[in-house]
Amino acid sequence: MRRLFKILVWTAVIFLLYVAGFLLFGTVTDWKPEGTETLSSSAASAERAEPVIQDSIISLLSWNVGYGGIGDEDFFFYNKGDFFWTTPGTVRMSEERIRSNVGGQELTVKNTLSDFFLLQEIDTAAYRSRYVNQLQTVREARPSYATFFAPNFKSKRVPLPLLQPWDHYGYVVGGLVSMSKYRPATAERIQLPGEFPWPTKLFQLDRCALRQVYPVKEGKELAVYNVHLSAYDKDGSIRRQQMNALREAALADYQAGRYVIIGGDWNQMPPGFNWFSLNPTVERVELPTAVSFDFMPPGWKYGYDPGTATVRESHIPYDAHRSRRSVIDFFLLSPNLRIKRVKGINQGFKYSDHQPVYLEVEMM
Repeated sequence: MRRLFKILVWTAVIFLLYVAGFLLFGTVTDWKPEGTETLSSSAASAERAEPVIQDSIISLLSWNVGYGGIGDEDFFFYNKGDFFWTTPGTVRMSEERIRSNVGGQELTVKNTLSDFFLLQEIDTAAYRSRYVNQLQTVREARPSYATFFAPNFKSKRVPLPLLQPWDHYGYVVGGLVSMSKYRPATAERIQLPGEFPWPTKLFQLDRCALRQVYPVKEGKELAVYNVHLSAYDKDGSIRRQQMNALREAALADYQAGRYVIIGGDWNQMPPGFNWFSLNPTVERVELPTAVSFDFMPPGWKYGYDPGTATVRESHIPYDAHRSRRSVIDFFLLSPNLRIKRVKGINQGFKYSDHQPVYLEVEMM
């Protein structure tokens, strides 16, 4: 009995040292971005991009590409609640699957006629995506576009699942990518407020907005924001802080006389969206969070396609008959813009757990 007790004690001690070691490592190596940082693009792409927007109608495509790791045959272990343990070999997909997903993303960017691409969850180097450089892939898909990258996830090692140290989520560098056929006068990464408590914050995304300002004919300007707001925020307090910061920035741009477009993954539904329209067989459910109707002043508008889901449940592979779906990827536009067309691109979630949203707007 005494020997068994010693084994249990030493097992507990080793486990506590293991956890303490990762917490210490995470604290020491924690990335702490602050404020606003000016971004730069490659000289070649900036030189080829057009200096001024001459057309009154422009098009944008927003898409969370899911780091190439969550196509229709894939799932995200963390969303299953597998914090401590998951089925071996499912923390990341095979390199073949990831390259297939990334290839589909490249084809979408290459074959969609859009003036702007706002992409989220792009990995430049990450264990979860087999170190496939997705920034390079999308840049090659549109070599004449000005391309800017704003990191929002830098971790030396994400130690999940906790009890599988040989199969951790691992090293991650990923973030937002904005591409445009026009050359921005300003491109910056704006750190958004709000963070999870320690130690959770050590391994969470550092949410930001990628803001760009473009010259428009007749001396006007267009401000475009690429965003990916907080998830796993149960009471929504962190996301509300980020939303309030975005609202202040957008209103300041509008009051300065600019056209303003915010696009991306909001991790909440647009106001008034009927979730049951995409999930008619569900009888009882706790509805996802939605943006409040009075979030922005009168005249501001939301661009989304209510008939095409932009996100699916990702704790299991996609099932067209069973997976719940929603709309959380959309655009917010200032009153001096008119929506001409908005269309969700239904790919059957083949390349990501999100689907692209295409928008055409007229600058009035």
